[in-house]
Amino acid sequence: MKRGLVLFDPQEISASELVERTTRLQRSMQQQGVTAAFIYGDVYHSGDITYLSNLCIYWNEGVLAVPATGDPALLSKLSSRVHPWMRSISNLKDLRSGANLGDLASEYLKASSPGIVGLVEMDWWPAYVVDDLQAKLPGWELRDLGSIVQQERRRPSESELKLLRKSAEISAKAVEIGLAGTMTNPERAGRAELSARMAGVEDVLVFCHPATEHADTVEVVAEYRGYWTLASRVVFKGSPEWAPMLRQAYGAAEQRLRPGVDVAQLRMAAGAALNGSAIPWRIDLIHHTDLETGGDYRLPGEEAKAVHAGSVVGLRLEFAFADGTHAVTADTFEIRDDGARRLTKALPQVSS
Repeated sequence: MKRGLVLFDPQEISASELVERTTRLQRSMQQQGVTAAFIYGDVYHSGDITYLSNLCIYWNEGVLAVPATGDPALLSKLSSRVHPWMRSISNLKDLRSGANLGDLASEYLKASSPGIVGLVEMDWWPAYVVDDLQAKLPGWELRDLGSIVQQERRRPSESELKLLRKSAEISAKAVEIGLAGTMTNPERAGRAELSARMAGVEDVLVFCHPATEHADTVEVVAEYRGYWTLASRVVFKGSPEWAPMLRQAYGAAEQRLRPGVDVAQLRMAAGAALNGSAIPWRIDLIHHTDLETGGDYRLPGEEAKAVHAGSVVGLRLEFAFADGTHAVTADTFEIRDDGARRLTKALPQVSS
């Protein structure tokens, strides 16, 4: 369950910008002959719904129904008692609650002649929900619309970039506080989470754990106003032989960040710096839209795509040791025409 602060501040994202996001989706739907688009969301994976409505799925599950023309509606298993709050923090007026999403969808479409219902990222829908929709919507074609919303989200507007920069500032500050002094890992986690919560995040994941007996890792993934960012650093208790390799490999990958780069190129850069080290390692490049799920919900082939100018991404390098512990270094970057700008600026540069 998300227990953080949820706001709808027109000074940050205007109501007209939310409308324009929906309008772009509807234009695409009209071109494809889609009567309505359904976007599934739960507490773990609901960024598309937040993007279009500013709504936070803080618990349970729901579907944002977007007609080819007109205003969206939320079909949700959340209690109707939260409808006043949901209206106050979103641009939605039509909120419908019930025990079964298939029944809610059938009721929503009852006035429309059977046509095409587009399911956004259908591959990630729970199978039982898709099966129920097929049973409850006879005569309707269910069509996979793929990542139609997320592709728009990967081109953040200037107002979105401001929120992403603020989110990155919060993530970095939480890690910085977790690094300070001599603390146990539970104490590091508590300090880091308190910092992020006090800064107004909706959700935050804090990972503080050993990296062999010689170091600890502090990693924070935070959501601020629906925008996720990542930061991590290692606290060294001595001078383990792998420490310079971690810095050099991460620095080499960071130097390679620019428009057109993909994770394979970053892997080559980091691998060259490691010079055949036997330590198992993994490097990842995660769009801010995928940080919500730690990159777990990327569609097949998505991970290999190159990033473009204007993207905001997390760069994450992980060493895995024989004792089962891990060392993680990570930052959030804005990819610009002239290279990459590190947004987690409160933290020291790894390669320095």
